[in-house]
Amino acid sequence: MSMQPNIAALILAAGASSRMGKPKQLLELDGKYMLERVIRLALSAEFTEVVAVVGCQSERIRQLIRIEDTRFRWEVNLDALMGQSTSLQAGFRALGEAVEGVMVLLGDQPFISEKTVRRVFEEGSSILNEVQGSFVIQPSFQGKIGHPVFFVRPPYADIFYLQGDQGAKGILEKLNGRILVPVADEGIVIDLDTPQDVKQYSFKSEK
Repeated sequence: MSMQPNIAALILAAGASSRMGKPKQLLELDGKYMLERVIRLALSAEFTEVVAVVGCQSERIRQLIRIEDTRFRWEVNLDALMGQSTSLQAGFRALGEAVEGVMVLLGDQPFISEKTVRRVFEEGSSILNEVQGSFVIQPSFQGKIGHPVFFVRPPYADIFYLQGDQGAKGILEKLNGRILVPVADEGIVIDLDTPQDVKQYSFKSEK
């Protein structure tokens, strides 16, 4: 009987929400905080652990969002204002290099479906047993590539080389192995950055 692979979820939610005008992690959507929705979305899949990286307003966020699942924990990025790369690095550092796969979700993308997360998870889990080296899996909607991003054997050296507001895009372009998973889920390309975004997509929070 084969052991379940060590696959974790990493949620990036340390931003200052400058364009929103208030902490968007605590934006209420259909009775739940936005970040809470993303955390519970991740917990719907069979991850061994789920880590949410917070920075700005971290104490308030942790006080208001209570998660009982023992797989979940917070990671505070004290360097959050230095750019998204620091949150990515803080998260991977917290997980450690023993993880075989990491799914990266963004804290401002609350409309991704559980079905999409499970599908990307299952694709990544199966690839772990079939390929060697680093690999990436991403969902696509009508030709647009979105999140979550699943790293098979994450390229730690490249991740810790990032600086400032560099995200994982450059790393994704360097990897030889990449699979796109078509999904009927517009949520993979919707992120809420401004009050206008919230108004435009508020109908989705009721689904």
